[in-house]
Formats: sequence, structure tokens, C-alpha cells
Amino acid sequence: LTRNDINMWAECVARCFCMSGAKPGDIFQNAYGYGLFTGGLGMHHGAELMGLNTIPVSGGNTARQILLLQDFKSDVMACTPSYALTLADALNEAGIDPADLPVKTFILGAEPWTEVMRAEIEAKLHVDAVNIYGLSEILGPGVSNESVTVKDGMHLMEDHFLCEIINPETGEPVPDGEVGELVITTLTKEAIPLIDLKSDMARSPGP
Repeated sequence: LTRNDINMWAECVARCFCMSGAKPGDIFQNAYGYGLFTGGLGMHHGAELMGLNTIPVSGGNTARQILLLQDFKSDVMACTPSYALTLADALNEAGIDPADLPVKTFILGAEPWTEVMRAEIEAKLHVDAVNIYGLSEILGPGVSNESVTVKDGMHLMEDHFLCEIINPETGEPVPDGEVGELVITTLTKEAIPLIDLKSDMARSPGP
């Protein structure tokens, strides 16, 4: 990543926080890993840009996560969906009512999850659970995010990424509503940009 890439990344993640209902001054508990993974640092950059008070706790250590939720009165937490359920079970075992915690939003990603899981997480933790999407080879978290008000589809950062659904055999875009392969072209990334050359060549009249 170049310095401009990091700044762009922080802006994209800050937008995700905004779509998730976070506000400057909120307390953010970051339970994504800070190791060789884009989640922790990516969310951290965006949180700082948005003006969130960030707790860089990283992943795991559930007892400490609960202690920090109680002591720092976190408003927003980010982790994987499966870990949110682990946290809910741990709170129940400890006799702590999640409704008594100030946290109101969980930003979840880094693994697949379902609407059934969302319903379970929201019911057990008394929070809004929203999806964030990213992938390390494109940027990391911040490529797209749900709106907490509707939770009905992802909002792509279209000024930074071009998404196409293509036929993997031909490279041609498929009609709206058709199933195909998701291809993302980076529009503003300076270091290691990714371009859909197959689709571009398929549409080009020249060799």
C-alpha cells in the first residue's frame, strides 16, 4: 500500500462506520486481529479518521473482551460473526445480561454468515448486526458495507471500485439478476492495482 492507498482505505472504512450508525466520539472495540490480516489495521485506520475512540484489543481472549465492554462502555464492536456468537455464549455463562451493556452495533465480516445468524446475534446480544465486506488482495475491509437502517444489500464504494458480474467462460458481463462471477477492478489504488483484463479483452475489438 502507498500512503495514498492507506488514506483511501481509511476513508472507505470510515464510510462503513457511518453506514453502521457510528458517530464521532463513540467508543469502538476492535476485535479483529492486528497480525498478518487486514481486518485489525484497516478498521483501526477508519475508526481514527472518523473520530472514534478506539480500543485496539485484537481478537480472542473473551474474558478480556467482556471486561473491556463493561469498563470502557463500548458503543460499537467489530469481529467475525462466529465470534459474536461465542461472545454471546460467554456473557450468558457469566450471568451478564447483554442488554445492560452500552454496545449497540456489531460490524461483522471476514467470514460468510446468514440471515439466520444475524437474527440469532441480534437477539442474543441486543444489538444491530451489519455486514462489512473486503478482501486483502483488493484492499481489506471497506470495499462495501450494509446500512444499519435497512440491512438489505451491500453499498459499494463505487468511486474506488468497479464491480462486474461476468460469465467466467467468456468474460462478458451477465444481464442484471443473472448469476455469474464477481470481478472487482480497483480504480484508485496505486500499489498492486487489480484490473479485469479478461473482461476488457473480451470487449475490445483489437488483439
